[in-house]
Amino acid sequence: MGGTNWKLAVWGALAVTLLSLYPQLLMWGVRGREWNGAYAAVHGDEWVYSSYVQALIDGRPRLNDPYTGRDDTPDQPQPESLFSIQFVPAYLIAMPARLLGLSSSTAFIAVGILVPFFSCLAIFWLLANLTQDHRLATAGSVMVLCFGALAAGTGIIHVFSSGFQYVFLPFLRRFDPAVPFPLFFVFCTFVWKSLRTERGAALGWAVCAGLILGMLIFSYFFLWTSALAWLACLAFVWFVAHPKQLRRYAGSFGTILLLAIAALVPYAILLSRRSLTMDSGQKLTVSHAPDLLRTPELLGFGVLALIVVGALRGRINWRAPESLFAASFALMPFVVFNQQVITGYSLQPFHYESFIANYVALVGAGVAGVMLWRGVEAGKPIRYRIAGRLVFVAIWWAAIEVLAPTKVMIRNSQFTDRAAAVCQRVGQLSVADGVIVRTNEPNPRPLVLVTDNKVSLMLPTFAPLAVLWASNFDFLNLEPGESRERFYEYLYYTGTDSDHLKTELGQPMNDLAVAAFGHERVIPDLAVSPKPITSEEIAREVANYQTYVASFTRERASQYVLSYVIVPVEGGVNLSNLDGWYQRDRGERVGDYTVYRVQLRP
Repeated sequence: MGGTNWKLAVWGALAVTLLSLYPQLLMWGVRGREWNGAYAAVHGDEWVYSSYVQALIDGRPRLNDPYTGRDDTPDQPQPESLFSIQFVPAYLIAMPARLLGLSSSTAFIAVGILVPFFSCLAIFWLLANLTQDHRLATAGSVMVLCFGALAAGTGIIHVFSSGFQYVFLPFLRRFDPAVPFPLFFVFCTFVWKSLRTERGAALGWAVCAGLILGMLIFSYFFLWTSALAWLACLAFVWFVAHPKQLRRYAGSFGTILLLAIAALVPYAILLSRRSLTMDSGQKLTVSHAPDLLRTPELLGFGVLALIVVGALRGRINWRAPESLFAASFALMPFVVFNQQVITGYSLQPFHYESFIANYVALVGAGVAGVMLWRGVEAGKPIRYRIAGRLVFVAIWWAAIEVLAPTKVMIRNSQFTDRAAAVCQRVGQLSVADGVIVRTNEPNPRPLVLVTDNKVSLMLPTFAPLAVLWASNFDFLNLEPGESRERFYEYLYYTGTDSDHLKTELGQPMNDLAVAAFGHERVIPDLAVSPKPITSEEIAREVANYQTYVASFTRERASQYVLSYVIVPVEGGVNLSNLDGWYQRDRGERVGDYTVYRVQLRP
């Protein structure tokens, strides 16, 4: 591809980048000079990722837990976690951020600019190689990213069908899948080149593909398993189409596979050292049930039907390399959504649906569409005006999805940035009070009771402190029973009585219900077979909490010693239980919150 061929692709990438930047631009506009440095989160999990990245920026080890405040030391070894195993994107952000003196919040803003730009170029490069038409490749790259939510059944479409979560441009979730997302399509392009060049060069491209796959393995589970599933689909259709050329192409596939195995060996070693709570936090489900009606699968079925009809009518040469790539892209969703038929295990398949299978199916649709449009001889002139109109529709569709929740984003921007201020302030107090002397001590970090759960998720991004409890604790490395102990202690200190708890546990999408019964019981999309929470289970949970309150002792109060408390100014939180065990200072108001220094009573 010549240099001039990339000019149009860059313009397409800039258009997608501007759409992606809208939430951050809106935050800057809303906050103005009062902006406290917060990034505009587009997904709830991003605060967990940015907290881990901030810990790395602060010089803490790979095995660290920003929420419990525990670091790996010879005296206190820590097991592997979801973040420490998938370390590549975290370090790709943390290392330059630390070198440049940036916070993880600032780094996440930069990621929000770089990822859509390079993702669009990566898809363009793949499509340009498959179609040999840079204008169609530009159009395709924009459409793939803009229609990603639609192809996953999320965004505006999902609001009508479920209402659980509104997601636009889902690939933007930082840092997974955002940072390694472009690498998936670079991997596909390297595989193409390894199969389409002479043997000497083919080996080099295969090595490059294998190395990229190795990076994906240590980046994001749902990307590297999708890459392997796609590679298996491609190998299958390739050797079905060219059975007499097995020896010629086996070298490329074999080289990639060998390098993948070389990466999977240390990956398996790290996985064997994982936390005991990691499996339960990831909601691994035992099931052999087929899963055939997800939106990317329906799209993939349409692509396969298009290829078959085109081949029967003589419009498509199904043995052509680009046809085989399109077919493999269409087949991949069926593999990732139905591997449990053989393995018996399903791991949150909605991640495939939102973060990769939808985009892969769209790439397959684009390639198949171009082949059918051209005809088998590729002699029919392309009407680029039609492609331009499709790009216009795609951008407008994405713009509608991005702009639709503007009121919600304004409200979130106000809340997030104000919460960032109080988090930064408690971090400053911890340094001034000598609680935090250096970023690598003490271990574990001092605890903060944050009565607003949304603020507790944000705190480690802006301050090197731990929290008593947050709704993501089922993902962390905890001792048996520790999550429940911390949860009950949080309820006790915040003055939650049994009647209030019973009411909260019965509410849909409730953080307290998540802590009591698990994410998969509260968020329907996380479970293969959702199991509603029963009134008997709620009554049992309330009774257990009442027993805990009745038996609360100083020993329990001393187990997790607090240093600070953050409460909303107008939250009406009852701290009388806390005051029975801790002495509070007068407190300091920071925006909408009050920060208290606390000491355990003698």
